[in-house]
Amino acid sequence: MDTGRGQIDLFLRKCDEVMQSRFIIADTKIGELLKSIASSDLLYAFFREITKDFDYFAACRECMGDADASGRRTLRLPQDPEKRLAFIFCLLVEFDNKTLDLGDFLREFFYGDGSVYEGFYAFSNQVIKPFKNTVKALFCENVCENFAAEGLEQLVGQERKRVYFSAASDGRKVDAMLLLNALDEACAKKAEERIAALLCGYLSFARCEGFQSENIEGMRRIFAQIKETL
Repeated sequence: MDTGRGQIDLFLRKCDEVMQSRFIIADTKIGELLKSIASSDLLYAFFREITKDFDYFAACRECMGDADASGRRTLRLPQDPEKRLAFIFCLLVEFDNKTLDLGDFLREFFYGDGSVYEGFYAFSNQVIKPFKNTVKALFCENVCENFAAEGLEQLVGQERKRVYFSAASDGRKVDAMLLLNALDEACAKKAEERIAALLCGYLSFARCEGFQSENIEGMRRIFAQIKETL
């Protein structure tokens, strides 16, 4: 087994493969996802620890709720990150062991238009995606540290200077500065969602104004990284 970042990346890829797969091969992809956990010393030890005293059946009663008038139930994942991971892990193990049928589960909790294919798409977004993102947040380098390494704050400072000395009208300069100043403040506070929103706003503004610079290209690369974590 391997403790390296490569095994974490493998886990993330296997999550993506589940989300991108068709329902007909979902069982196989879920099995491969669980194998990626077993092949990593770090992930294996982590999931063993968080499931050791975890009451899965009590969590099922809490998370799966009561049926509505149509007989359908809604799945509500735990808010606590570790309990969320423990619950999803145990749920996936049940699918892999065939003690819980994935198709029946989808029809009950992700009914939608009645299609298991649409239900699996919803399941992937509401269960597998948070499973992946929570692990990524816990074990991968903090996103904001990557921003700092890429020099986002420096890019923002350079872009402010460029805008100030540009030929843009005073009104458009003010609009740009409002966005850039707010982005600089968000960087200082490491407010990830606000950074993402402001980057999106400024890049759209720059595109409409025809702004082009190395700073903007750098911001665009960082924004692409951020979107992978959302």
